[in-house]
Amino acid sequence: MAKQNKQSAANDIQSMFDPQNYQSVFKTWANMNERVTAILVDAGQRSTEITSETANETLANLREMTQVRDEAADYGQAYSDFVQKQMDLAMRTVQAFADVSQKTGAEASQLASEAGETLADKATDNADRAASKASSAAKKAA
Repeated sequence: MAKQNKQSAANDIQSMFDPQNYQSVFKTWANMNERVTAILVDAGQRSTEITSETANETLANLREMTQVRDEAADYGQAYSDFVQKQMDLAMRTVQAFADVSQKTGAEASQLASEAGETLADKATDNADRAASKASSAAKKAA
């Protein structure tokens, strides 16, 4: 009879590691990976848009600066206007990149916090189930 209880306990110990729990953790990681990728792709797309808009505006400013002028002094004013527009553009571009960076950082921080909570909850649940099964197996073996 004791041998049968020990065999039953050994089977119970083997069943402590439920594949469903591992699948659940894997799905959680896959979901987080999808969300991280979405955050990064969105940041990349917005950064590309900023760069494209900046390049287009720079080229428009350059085109305006290189137009033929009637007076020689007008060229100096055109260059001065170009430099001012480029400085303004640079400040707006830096601010736009800073906004993208700030938004991306906030979203990543929130995701990391949620991920930590979710994984901690799942690990606790899995540990509790395993402890319960181990206790049950030990009682059966005794």
